[in-house]
Amino acid sequence: MWDDDHLRREAETQRIRAGEHYRDAAKSDELGRAAEAERSREMAQHATRRAELYERLTDRWQFGGGKMELLSLDLDDAHKLLDRFDNNPAQEVLTYAERSPLAEGRLEIIQGKACSWAFGNAVRDGAIREIVRMVNLIESEGVEINIAALARMTGISRQTLHARLRTS
Repeated sequence: MWDDDHLRREAETQRIRAGEHYRDAAKSDELGRAAEAERSREMAQHATRRAELYERLTDRWQFGGGKMELLSLDLDDAHKLLDRFDNNPAQEVLTYAERSPLAEGRLEIIQGKACSWAFGNAVRDGAIREIVRMVNLIESEGVEINIAALARMTGISRQTLHARLRTS
């Protein structure tokens, strides 16, 4: 499913969607609907960034799971991760040994695992945001939460919970 042909088709689909959104924005501008036009332009920019991500993933060897996880990330985070891969090529990472296709292939597996790591971080971050939101809702009803007990229940450190709750 995540082969290069699929990625190319998805990129093309996203480019088509971007064009449709830009056309919608132009129509909305003509009708004087500024907010609607701005929303259409934002959707077009998002579709364009998504297409760029699909195009950047084309011709990369990483296993499908790494690609899928990368596509699940926030677009900015996904592009930043690919930028890190591109800015630190195999020639720079593999320093003291004669480079071999096998070593470079294994390095690409490491890149796929880095996608898994980033995806896991995004999932954890989303989970803790939701926990903090629920704690805030409970406390807004006048019920006090014992953070130490919540930490034991969730497996999230007390320090992390306190820090996130302070900034919410």
